[in-house]
Amino acid sequence: MTIDPIMYGNLMLTVIAVLLFLLFLTGILILIRLKKAFPAKEEEKTKKRFKKAQKAVINEETKENEEETHEPEPSELYQNKSIEQNLIELFKHYSLNSFTMATSDGLVISSTDSDPDEDAANYSYLYLQGKQPESANVRLIGVPHKGGTVIGIIKSDDDLSEKDLVLIERDIRYILRRNL
Repeated sequence: MTIDPIMYGNLMLTVIAVLLFLLFLTGILILIRLKKAFPAKEEEKTKKRFKKAQKAVINEETKENEEETHEPEPSELYQNKSIEQNLIELFKHYSLNSFTMATSDGLVISSTDSDPDEDAANYSYLYLQGKQPESANVRLIGVPHKGGTVIGIIKSDDDLSEKDLVLIERDIRYILRRNL
């Protein structure tokens, strides 16, 4: 039997039609699978939105708590042109027994203590060795200023938290920038 060109053409058209039909079915199956996967992605987006909303609420609560325990900015506290007056404000604000600022080689810059020279020399040396005093009532902090370090010698009856020390350091930086 010979295949005439018309039969050959019909056979080819049938094969093409079957292939197109199979491609069409494959496309539909792919779309069905994507639709099944799509709600999962939508659910993930909803979860992400929920987490963002939770973070926003937490941030809002944190801001409210910070406002309740608002620590004034240094510019609000230290408005005097005298470094001594600003140190007295620092002394009062943090309820300190005394506060002395000294150079790293032990020279007094300013102090609320009546006799700060010996403390400045001893504690500056101790700070340079990377040590803190044995007394719990004395804390040392170093504040970088103009290429050197200013040593803060803090005497207090109360235990100062790390937060207090960070705030005192922030305030000293402000006072030094303002007054020196």
